[in-house]
This record gives sequence, structure tokens and C-alpha cells, in this order.
Amino acid sequence: MVNELNGSTGSPSRAKSRESTKGGNPGRASRSDSRGKTRLLVSLSVVVLLLCGWVANSLAQHSSLVTRAAMDDRRRTTNALALFQDTQKILQKTEQMTLVWWIPEEFWRVSSAYDPTITEDQIEELIKVLRPYTLIIVVDATSSSFGAVTYRPEADIRAGIQIKDAQGTIYRPLSEDKIDADSKNFLSIIMRPIFANTLGPMGQNMHFFLFPAKTKNGRNIADAKREGAFSVKLGKKEFRWRLPLGSLLAPKICSKCKENCSGAWNFCPWCGTRLPKRI
Repeated sequence: MVNELNGSTGSPSRAKSRESTKGGNPGRASRSDSRGKTRLLVSLSVVVLLLCGWVANSLAQHSSLVTRAAMDDRRRTTNALALFQDTQKILQKTEQMTLVWWIPEEFWRVSSAYDPTITEDQIEELIKVLRPYTLIIVVDATSSSFGAVTYRPEADIRAGIQIKDAQGTIYRPLSEDKIDADSKNFLSIIMRPIFANTLGPMGQNMHFFLFPAKTKNGRNIADAKREGAFSVKLGKKEFRWRLPLGSLLAPKICSKCKENCSGAWNFCPWCGTRLPKRI
């Protein structure tokens, strides 16, 4: 059933059918738009299931996120797993585990490569919905000496979570009335149920927070492809990202020692030579 729905999303004839509804019967146009959104949600559910698999794999290995097989997959499917590493921060202690996951819009573009039936237009439709926000996912858990796991509730995390931009400005998560209906539907209809069903208690306690995407001056608070920084503060804990994300950039070659370096680095970590600027 999923394959049938997915396979129809990229059909030229289907696209023409959607165009033909313009100026025609409003009811037909509405039904066509509804079916298009349904197909998009079904296709994106495949991507979300893959995300769940990556989360389960990463937490099972604690901070070791990529297996040998996953490394092979990364070579075949752009840098999805490397980007997965770059966007997650995991704090693991003896009796405590905190996962903070930032999902920039580039994540959807890269991860959608796992499902070739998802079209560029569909991904752009999703990104358009989420673009006004900075999406952060948090799970915070403690375990007892006997292995019982207790998760912090959403309200408790919401009360203490903040984003700090490169200039030190603090942002609080947006309240429900400040979030549009499409974004709330995507999180409640797709993200939350699939994470809960796939990851069990941990997935049920993965909490989604939407922050503003831009400062008052119109600059992106967190831009995965531009130089900068931002952090997520969770009580006394702070999780910091230095930008841009290396997984989104072509690697650099050191002119002196010829080592491969991350595209986000300015200096070679082996010999200290300044690396060429990104083009």
C-alpha cells in the first residue's frame, strides 16, 4: 500500500491533473490537494522510520553512532549518517542520558535520499512548513541502580529549555498558539506516533520544541551552512553547535600534509596549516 501511494507522487500525469483543477471545481481541487498531502505524509513516514532506526542504533552504542555497515551506507547515500552525527548531542553519564537533536532543513533534503519516491517538490513543501521554526528534539532520562528508567516530562523540560544564538540572545520555545496548524499536524500525526511506536518508552518521551528561526534583525538563529554558532541550554547543561556543519561541505585537502580535512575546518589539525577557504 505504501509503495503504491509513494509511486504515484512523482507521476507527470498526476501533476497535470493537479494543475487542471486550478480555476475548476473547488471541491475537486480540495480533494486533490488533500490526497497530495496524504501521499507526502506517507512518504515522509518512511524517512521518519529511518530516523528512528538511527536513533536506536546511536543510543544502543552510546556515543558511537556509526557502525561499519553504516559507514558503507554513508558512502552510498551522500552524508546522511554524518549529518545525523553533526545534528545530535548526547550526554551520557552513569545514571543519566540526555539527547538533544537539532533538525535543520538540510537534514530533510539529505535523509530523503533514502526514499527515491519522495520528490523535490514534496520535500520543499515540508521545508516550507518548518522553515519559520528551529526544531529541537529532547529526551532526558535517569536510571536507578536496578535499571528502572525515569523520563523527564515535557512540561518540565519546556520550563528550562532555551536557545542561545551567537550574540548571546536567549529564545524560549514557542507556545501552541504561535505555531501554525500544518507544523503541529506534522509533529503530532507523523513524528510523535512513529517515534513512540518504533522506540517504545524512549520514543514516547522524545519531546519536540519549536523555536523562532530568525532573530529580530531577520538573521537565521542557526544556519547549518554558514559560519556561526548556537547552543541549546537545558537547565545547567549546555549543548553547543559550531557552524557550518562539516557533513554538508566538501572536504578540504591540506596543501602541506595532503590530509583530508573537514570542510568546516579553517586549519589542518595535523600540521596547523591554514586550509583554503570554501568556494
